Amino acid sequence: MNIKLSSIYNIFQNLFCKDIDKNITGVSIDTRTLKENDLFFAIKGDNFDGHCFVNKAISLNAAAAVCSKEDNYNGDVIYVNDTTEALQDFARYYRNMFDIPFISITGSNGKTTTKELINTAISTEMKTCYTIGNLNNQTGVPLTLFSLNENTQAAVIEMGMNSIGEIRKLSYIVKPKIAVITNIGTSHIGMLGSKENIFKAKTEVLDYVDNGYLVVNGDDDFLSSIKDSDNYKVIKVSIYNNDADYIAQNIVQNEDNTYSFTVNSKNINLSIPGFHNIYNALCAFAVSDLLKVNTDKASKAISECKNQKMRTQISVINGYTVINDAYNANYDSMKASLELLGNYNKRKVAILGDMLELGDYEKYFHIKAGEIVTDNSIDVLIAIGKNADNYYQGAVDSGMRSACIYRYASIEESKNTIKDIIQKDDVILLKGSRGSAMEKLMDIFEEEII
Repeated sequence: MNIKLSSIYNIFQNLFCKDIDKNITGVSIDTRTLKENDLFFAIKGDNFDGHCFVNKAISLNAAAAVCSKEDNYNGDVIYVNDTTEALQDFARYYRNMFDIPFISITGSNGKTTTKELINTAISTEMKTCYTIGNLNNQTGVPLTLFSLNENTQAAVIEMGMNSIGEIRKLSYIVKPKIAVITNIGTSHIGMLGSKENIFKAKTEVLDYVDNGYLVVNGDDDFLSSIKDSDNYKVIKVSIYNNDADYIAQNIVQNEDNTYSFTVNSKNINLSIPGFHNIYNALCAFAVSDLLKVNTDKASKAISECKNQKMRTQISVINGYTVINDAYNANYDSMKASLELLGNYNKRKVAILGDMLELGDYEKYFHIKAGEIVTDNSIDVLIAIGKNADNYYQGAVDSGMRSACIYRYASIEESKNTIKDIIQKDDVILLKGSRGSAMEKLMDIFEEEII
């Protein structure tokens, strides 16, 4: 980045800066990582208020600080009404400097995996900027865009949301050439109230697709109903619909619960387990093809792509096969993970934490998840958290023996007892919402148990 302060008057109209010809070479919201000549945005978060660190940013030679609270700061300050909105406005300004394809990914499940697959596939021929980790929110998307540079040939941007209107804001900034919607599920249903409202929230991206494409799961009841418009052509990926544009055929389940299939006569042999990841791979293949990436290279890259940390991450530790899928959970992703566990021909243990943000549906979906445990012939259920009884009810009511179910109020309470429940050669699933922090149980398996 190399932008003069004087060139951004149209974004920030209250420039109280002595040196308006100073160059901005980056953007920061965190003084711990701030570099000289970064433009510092004082963002007010849940735990910290960036305004408390403005003087520190200035002392570290920030180009200027963007603030919404007036104070006696020790350097150049730009005052705005809302620093988060200002960050987004500046990100849109910066994004518009680049005439390259922007690919956005949203959906209830599979966003991060699909983002990784797309980036891996298209980066075989293009220099990409893409969302690192889970920077997919109202501050994360702008920060990702600020990593664009003169060498970038495509940008792959994951977009998350908790409420109506958030995808619209992010889409206004990104203006995607290709928008991908993975599926419409139950994530955030407690806040949005229904799958119909989730569908409306996810499809806000359509208002800003820039004369391009919409890639969707053609087997999804909601997404399959979307038609072409003047601004985008709908591209459908499918396993079951022969009228789709990209269809997975010759599907084979491998011994490690990964899947192989063909699409457009190209072979893909996934390294990521789970039947649902066929859809994510199809989306990546479709985007690659739309961008004219060599499909042989794309297929090979998709095949070799590995899962990210705590996302269906499978390890053999001291004789235990551990499926660490602890990054997050909602009913749909919980169902997919339990079905993956059910495919193993060994003793199967599901250790499940609470699924959050379900609102009035909380009890219902935890009971339903308990039923899925039984349906997949899982041998042992260890339920942890305030919904442990609901998991228990669903599992017992659908036929699981109560003697095979253990309930705990917290991870700390469960740790010592779990050591006595699990056995060598077990396949063990860890799954729960981010707030449940189920990864804290990983050290149980890393200890040698006699």
